[in-house]
Amino acid sequence: MNAMDRLNLIDDIKTKSSYKKQAPGYEYDGEILTEYRMDLAGGCGLTMTGTFEDDNDLLTGEIEPYLMPESVTSMEEVFVEQRIDNRSFAGICDDMRIGTTLIFRLLNPVDYLRFSSFEDLPCPGTSVCLSALSVEGTVVLPLHKNAYEQQVILRRADRRRKLLEAARDGNEQAMQTITMEDMDTYSDLLNRVQEEDILTLVDSFFMPTGAECDIYYILGEILSCRQVRNLYTLDKIHILTIRCSGIEFTVAINHKDLYGHPEPGRRFKGVIWLQGTILYPGAVG
Repeated sequence: MNAMDRLNLIDDIKTKSSYKKQAPGYEYDGEILTEYRMDLAGGCGLTMTGTFEDDNDLLTGEIEPYLMPESVTSMEEVFVEQRIDNRSFAGICDDMRIGTTLIFRLLNPVDYLRFSSFEDLPCPGTSVCLSALSVEGTVVLPLHKNAYEQQVILRRADRRRKLLEAARDGNEQAMQTITMEDMDTYSDLLNRVQEEDILTLVDSFFMPTGAECDIYYILGEILSCRQVRNLYTLDKIHILTIRCSGIEFTVAINHKDLYGHPEPGRRFKGVIWLQGTILYPGAVG
């Protein structure tokens, strides 16, 4: 994008944005942080967060695509860290259903700055709402599971979550149990994958990938799907609600980047950029 295109885009976002927030009292070298959002397709759009000169020129900041979350994903404790490479923020949440730390690009930094001016995180009553963007995805057929098998999966997931919580609190027996079970699972998969497809053995997964901390490789069940159209490019966008390793969130992907036809019950496999918002108790409007 050349300088003129960038200026035109900045002007478009500012004039067509239906959302604008500032963080009074929180300044970068005398400049107030301002956040704009311009919706382009049913919850998808462009966000511009940064500092401005005379409410006109963008001095420093980022213009990025976003998908607003549709529901609460986690009620676990959440922390926020400012990224060192730019003026964006990352949310950090340990959800025991996943078994790994969730790191996501924070979509409401101004709300965070307002809240943190009088309260520190983690804080009781906060919740995390997640969403994601993808430029590479495949629709995978589901695994057949009867009612009994589904109950067994749920019981195992609940047992593992409790073990992880105990291990986090320092329970050595729980740590040993998790280690031994992981080793047994790895050994079993290693033997079976020689003759069976991995996607018939693994129902879902959620794991970090690449150098960026908020990029993940996932496989999860499609709970619902809808299609919207980008008002600028006229591209078709799929909005998928995914259940992956016990958590639910929405994923947006361009029709051209998705291989297969999404339907509830099928699975989505792909690389995602995780985003999210934090809801605060008694949030400032």
